[in-house]
Formats: sequence, C-alpha cells, structure tokens
Amino acid sequence: MKKKGFTLIELMIVVAIIGILAAIAVPKFAELIKKSREGALKGTLSSARSALRVYYSDNEAIYPAGPAGANIAYLQTALVPKYIGEWPSLHVAPYHPETNTVDAIDGGDPADADAADDGEWVYVSNSGSDEWGRLNIECYHADLKGAVWSAY
Repeated sequence: MKKKGFTLIELMIVVAIIGILAAIAVPKFAELIKKSREGALKGTLSSARSALRVYYSDNEAIYPAGPAGANIAYLQTALVPKYIGEWPSLHVAPYHPETNTVDAIDGGDPADADAADDGEWVYVSNSGSDEWGRLNIECYHADLKGAVWSAY
C-alpha cells in the first residue's frame, strides 16, 4: 500500500513561495492605500472648489470675502449647507493630522498664511487680490508623484 501526502521539502518550498509572494504584495498594497488616500484628498479639494464656483455663479461673480487672518467661519457658513453638505476635513497623511480649519490669506503666496505648512485649508479672502477665491491645501510636502500639495 502506497501512502499519499506531501514531503517536508515540498511543504517548505510552498511556504517559501508564499513568503516571497507576500514580501512582494505587502509593499504594493501599502502603496495602493497611499494612492487611494491621495486620490480622496484631491477629490475633497475638488468638491470644495466646485462649491466655491457655484457660490460664485449664484452671487454674481463674488466669492465669500472677509478679513485675512480672521476666523473664517464665514467661508464655511457661506457654503454649508446650500453648496456643500458639510465643510470637508482633510488629512495629508502622514505629514499632518486631520483638520477642517481654514486659514485666510490676503493673496499671492500661500506661505503668507499665519501658520504655513500645517496641512489646513488656505483661502484667499481679500476681494482686492487677483487670487481672490483660491482654495488650496496648506502643505509643502510632496505627494507620491512628487508634486507639492499646495500646488494643486
């Protein structure tokens, strides 16, 4: 009578192959998670900008305006709930914690904001600025493609 089964060497080869596949797959999976988070963040930025554009259209070419550096709840109040369901949080992982805070600047370089590179929203609130109504992410770290977040 012949016994059927696997030898120890065959089992070790299978375990080694599974280990090699896992060593290849885990880093790829981690990269896919980072890509999906970045895509979600870019989508959130796009949604907030779209709400601003609709507000602009409804209010005869006027963006929400207010004093630079002030608490800009006026931006959130102007857009929520009519133009966007709720003011979105953003999380530039792993560089900054999740936040929904908005810094207001006069215009020009987003580095003019009170707390540069803190992963918050940054909005140009000065109606006299050529950049009035611009909404960006206040982060000077690069994404997976090498582009700086504040450039989006």
